[in-house]
Amino acid sequence: SVPLPAWALVGAGGLLVVATSQLAVAIVHWAATFLAQPNILPRLDFSAGIPANHRTAVAVPTLLTELEEVDHLLEALEVRFLANRDPRLSFVLLTDFRDAAHEHMDGDEALLERARAGILALNARHAQAGRRPPFYLLHRPRRWNPREGVWMGWERKRGKLEQFNEALRGRLGGFSTIVGEPRELRDVKYVIVLDSDTQLPRDAARELAGTLAHPLNRPRLDARLGRVVEGYAILQPRVAITMDSARRSGFAGLFAGEPGIDPYTRAVSDVYQDLFDEGSFVGKGIYDVDAFQAAIGGKLPENRVLSHDLLEGAYARAGLVSDVLLFEDYPSAYAVEVSRRHRWTRGDWQIMAWLRARVPGN
Repeated sequence: SVPLPAWALVGAGGLLVVATSQLAVAIVHWAATFLAQPNILPRLDFSAGIPANHRTAVAVPTLLTELEEVDHLLEALEVRFLANRDPRLSFVLLTDFRDAAHEHMDGDEALLERARAGILALNARHAQAGRRPPFYLLHRPRRWNPREGVWMGWERKRGKLEQFNEALRGRLGGFSTIVGEPRELRDVKYVIVLDSDTQLPRDAARELAGTLAHPLNRPRLDARLGRVVEGYAILQPRVAITMDSARRSGFAGLFAGEPGIDPYTRAVSDVYQDLFDEGSFVGKGIYDVDAFQAAIGGKLPENRVLSHDLLEGAYARAGLVSDVLLFEDYPSAYAVEVSRRHRWTRGDWQIMAWLRARVPGN
């Protein structure tokens, strides 16, 4: 027989490593279930309402792109409110315009006016006498980014959240348009951040706030290390796929897995949470504003971090709340899924620098 050339052996070995790695991960995860017992994080009972000293805001960072999409954002915000009515729970749209070649583009004002009018209409419909209005809009202007060569919102989603945290403590410089009285948000202790397509089921906000408020889960920051070392500044709920999105196409039906609610399962085991008492933050969850800012504020360099969620979870320490379930849509087309995974992969490569002894920003 003719021996294979070295390049063919190397290629075959690489393919074998990729194939066996998936099996190895599955075996390790299976074995871990015998070494660690899953534990549900303790929770305070907020079923009667969120206390005043644990006031919470639901924030949805998003882009204003089309008038119909603005209407959809407003409708989704109202649905979250109707499922989570609480006088100490506020709902905030954090918006940018899409990247552009100029600071101001045709149609910008119409989009912003639609969002502004929509928030005012929601407050007129749902505000109650003697209580704060539940809905807010905070919009940022475009900034020139010389590295990207475009006008864009500073640091995109991460920048919106960082500037929103500053706004909650009275520093409003990052926002050019504000609907609602920002002083009414200064006593917000927790923020539940959601993507624009993430659904917040009935009373999920109270359950998340009650879990983060429990004394055993409260974060303790190590000033020397500059990160949370005990408790959690972030809690990540379990995320499932909506049944509607799983039926939109054959591609979604094939790859979305089992959508909807599992009526037989309340808490789900997670290897990282069970073994290390920590989970991975994927950008949807609740965080303690002051602890989060102390751990991550100003530490990440500009134009360097796309997958900021994993770093935020590492600095601020994230815990998994697997008995609280959120829902989001699954991409209905292959091209959308590939684009999303390309963005995730690119972001993971960017943060490899944080595996070194000295990391960027320190």
